[in-house]
Amino acid sequence: MLVLAVLSYTPLKKLMKTNILRKYQIDPNRGFLPNPDPLQQLASKFEPWDQLGKSMPQLLMKGEFRSTVKKLPLIDSSTLSDGPELDRAMLLLSMFANAFINCGPELESKIPPPLAIPLANVARRSGRPPIASHASIVLNNWRRIDQNASIELENLKTVQNFLGGQDEDWFFLTTVAIEFRGASAIIAALEGLDGASTSDDQKVDEAFEKVEKSIESCIEILDRIPEKCSPKIFYSNIRPFLTGWPTKGIVYEGVSDKPKVYIGGSAAQSSLLQSIDTAIGITHLHADSGPFLDEMRKYMPPPHREFIKYLETQPSLKNYVEQGVSSELKNALNRCISKLESFRKKHMQIVVHYILDQANDEKEVIGTGGTEFVNFLTRTKSETSGSLIL
Repeated sequence: MLVLAVLSYTPLKKLMKTNILRKYQIDPNRGFLPNPDPLQQLASKFEPWDQLGKSMPQLLMKGEFRSTVKKLPLIDSSTLSDGPELDRAMLLLSMFANAFINCGPELESKIPPPLAIPLANVARRSGRPPIASHASIVLNNWRRIDQNASIELENLKTVQNFLGGQDEDWFFLTTVAIEFRGASAIIAALEGLDGASTSDDQKVDEAFEKVEKSIESCIEILDRIPEKCSPKIFYSNIRPFLTGWPTKGIVYEGVSDKPKVYIGGSAAQSSLLQSIDTAIGITHLHADSGPFLDEMRKYMPPPHREFIKYLETQPSLKNYVEQGVSSELKNALNRCISKLESFRKKHMQIVVHYILDQANDEKEVIGTGGTEFVNFLTRTKSETSGSLIL
């Protein structure tokens, strides 16, 4: 918890350029997206994984995926190098696991050793649970069509899919684009904290303006999701593969006999909004929001969740504004908060349309991460609007 009576900001100007971004693996232009671009192929030793990734959509359609996974050779993952190679292995193996459990008419209860053992080892080295999550299916699941062009929707393709097709591509890639568009908000938030450290109201005001524009740009991407992603196809063909493990758990054979329960892929696992919230001063303390957001940090790359913890050591920009008398800063802060509230409202509308409206049975109404989502989204939205300075 922050002690707000005495505000003590750490000057960030030099640190931001030399240490902070590098330490927390944040790119000044891409934010939480990796630089260089995600790897598209592993070393020849791991060719069976690459080949399975290429054939997974066809194998799933034919009902042959589980039998193929069971025939995989057990490959020693210890020679994978940290960084892009490890990230690609985590992408492939975790998506294989989700597909293996969820592809049939009945859920599997065990992941076979040829997949479970390397996945557990790769996940341990990645600092994340052994299941497909946002860090893999979004942050490390894209490539640029034109290597000389920017990271924009029309210049992106996915690296790996489950069933494949335009709708699945678009679902993943719009989220990649949001991460890219939101990167400028992270940098601006750091600039704002730097301005607060020297009581530079103009710098703080400029930071608020950049954050607001960045969030507006992210909303533009949200608005584009229906262009090429059908709600019906999402609900029936994409959502099942992103569901978390059932409450009885999944056994990773060759790793442990104890069933494990993990949450599936969810936008709440993105570090973007949690970082913006923390820097600005929007808190989520209710039982419907706070515990789940804290749990989602376990699924983030360790440097990114550590970045959020770092931001928590700093008095927020809202704290700074509340200590001053500038109506201009108050209005600028409120515009940022209102824009964030608009983003969350739009996101909730999309989730309701793509899940709630498509469900045939109330019992089927679960989010992509396998969690009940209505209370969570409603609460985070209300906590955002409740942070306005009146």
